[in-house]
Amino acid sequence: MSQHGASTDDVTPAAGPAETREEKRSRFLELGAALVLGLSATATAFAAYQSGVLGGDAIAGYSEANNLTSQAADVYGDANGQFNYDRGLFLTYAGYLVTGDADTADVFRDQFMSENLQTTIDWYDQTGDEVTDPFDTDAGSPYALEEYAQGNELTEQSDSVFAQARANDEQGGQFDVATVLLALSLFFAGIASVFRSFVPQAVMLGVGTLGFLAGLVQLLVAL
Repeated sequence: MSQHGASTDDVTPAAGPAETREEKRSRFLELGAALVLGLSATATAFAAYQSGVLGGDAIAGYSEANNLTSQAADVYGDANGQFNYDRGLFLTYAGYLVTGDADTADVFRDQFMSENLQTTIDWYDQTGDEVTDPFDTDAGSPYALEEYAQGNELTEQSDSVFAQARANDEQGGQFDVATVLLALSLFFAGIASVFRSFVPQAVMLGVGTLGFLAGLVQLLVAL
């Protein structure tokens, strides 16, 4: 009995069937597919986030540029109105002088003309016949309206904001391309994990890996 008990204790459990070469390769590919899926999912999320942020910035920039352009148009409109008003005052003033009514011309000048316009007329009176328009800034006229300077400043701001918005929009488009490539990588790597046969599994994983690498390159370009 003691010998029989000892022989029973020494029995070694039978080992399971050894893993075949194809099963090892399949398991290796499954691990590769899981790795590509994880990396692609992370990169896709990052690319989509950056695209969303840049897209929002672009929309906000376009809106701000449009508002600045509208403000500049209003300011230019005010400036043009003032310019036409001053030109009309000058023509009336010149009419009094032509008819010989210098006293009325002086009163009209003092009562209705701005300092800017009076300075312009003083300059014009000293130029002689070579200058025919007192408002000709190219000829050296001191006539200037603050509104024109404000309009120019607003226009420059609008151009700058629009350029930045366009740059954000284009960069967001680069991230969109990266997102598409990475999504393809997710698709093919996911299909690879479904197959049990080595060849189609390897092909799908290879395509998915290429998609991931292409998406990663595009992501780096977008950055």
